[in-house]
Amino acid sequence: MRMLVLSSGGKDSILALHLAYEKGWKLDGIITIIPEDPESMLYHTYNVRYVDKIAESIGTPWFYTHAKKNEEEKALEFILKKVDTDILVSGSVSSKYQKDRFDKICNKIGIQHFTPLWGLDPQSILYTLLDLKMDVLIVAVAAYGLGEEWLGTHLDNESVKRLLQLSEKYHFNPIGEGGDLDTFVLDAPLYKKRLIVLKAVKNWHYDHGDLKIEELKLMDKF
Repeated sequence: MRMLVLSSGGKDSILALHLAYEKGWKLDGIITIIPEDPESMLYHTYNVRYVDKIAESIGTPWFYTHAKKNEEEKALEFILKKVDTDILVSGSVSSKYQKDRFDKICNKIGIQHFTPLWGLDPQSILYTLLDLKMDVLIVAVAAYGLGEEWLGTHLDNESVKRLLQLSEKYHFNPIGEGGDLDTFVLDAPLYKKRLIVLKAVKNWHYDHGDLKIEELKLMDKF
């Protein structure tokens, strides 16, 4: 079986890739949809241009396309028709809006949609990331209780513990489903080289913000 992974470079899709790869499926490449709408409910926007570095590190092709605001589903359908594969892997966890649309697109073109994280407890996902020693960088926050200091934070035992405490107190989703936070994965088990951020700029707007990566390089693992 061959698979394509839909990814913006965030933790959920990269974890989904890892879980799918463990099944022995061949990775045909990574797909990134770059939405015109910064508030897109289907695709993330933060630092997506650097997914090419993730693909380079893994050693797989990167396929991308831009999506107009009213043609987001068509953009994914277009690229899936262009690249022959058997399975689309996504990191959907609890967004029925997202999963239903990806299911529909895959059914239409005759491939499977595999969502290994679907329905999993957010806490278990966070600790799985730590167990796999994935280097996850928080690049956007938009939830009450998450301030500017979280931008550029790496997920580790201490930050995950704090994140879970704050999510319980302020009632946001600790893995960010729905836009409460966004991430970018700098290292993971399938990476042959790790990604190093050389330059990044914080943009803060009263109660939400993002970390814009401006320079990134690949570095050998030791």
